Amino acid sequence: MNKQMAGILTAALLLASCTGGDGNANPTASTATTTSTPTATTTASPSPSTTSAEDQAAQHAEAVYRDYLRAQTTCLSNPRQSLPTCFDAVAIGTERNTSLQSLRAAQEVDSKVSGDVTIISIKTTKVDLTNKVKETPPTVPQVVFAVCMDVSKFNIVDKDGKSIVPPSRKAHVPVNVSVLNYKYPDPAQWRVGLVTEVKDGSC
Repeated sequence: MNKQMAGILTAALLLASCTGGDGNANPTASTATTTSTPTATTTASPSPSTTSAEDQAAQHAEAVYRDYLRAQTTCLSNPRQSLPTCFDAVAIGTERNTSLQSLRAAQEVDSKVSGDVTIISIKTTKVDLTNKVKETPPTVPQVVFAVCMDVSKFNIVDKDGKSIVPPSRKAHVPVNVSVLNYKYPDPAQWRVGLVTEVKDGSC
């Protein structure tokens, strides 16, 4: 396998099995964006009289994470037709950069993905709505999920249509997902900021 193919495989598998960083990093405010794309869906705001701010944040953040997973297929199934803004409505910071690297690598080697990453289970583990974005370092409203993903139907093929996913890839992958909102309390501004695989985890 040449270096280019190895690069796309590594980058794409970051999306398929989410081998991210340490899970505690905050994207910088300079990567925030308000650009919208068709991959994002609108979630109706729950009634404030019956739902707490934390519950509302978790609901919006989960909806964006599900949109983010769909965007992996939407943006990478035909990379040459996808714009650099393809992930702007669903990702920010570290995760947006990772997604863009995968898109550029796929465009270079003409690889494509098919199938979807699906959620087996998702649990909210943290909601912190502290909003000090203008401070250094910034404290950004955040929702963290523990997720069990099924990546068994997510495939990556080279320009000849041959799968480049290693046979050793696990079908189910546990990850921690951090969803951030640099424009809180705007519910439309939640973005996936970091996805990290749980080391030695299973689900």
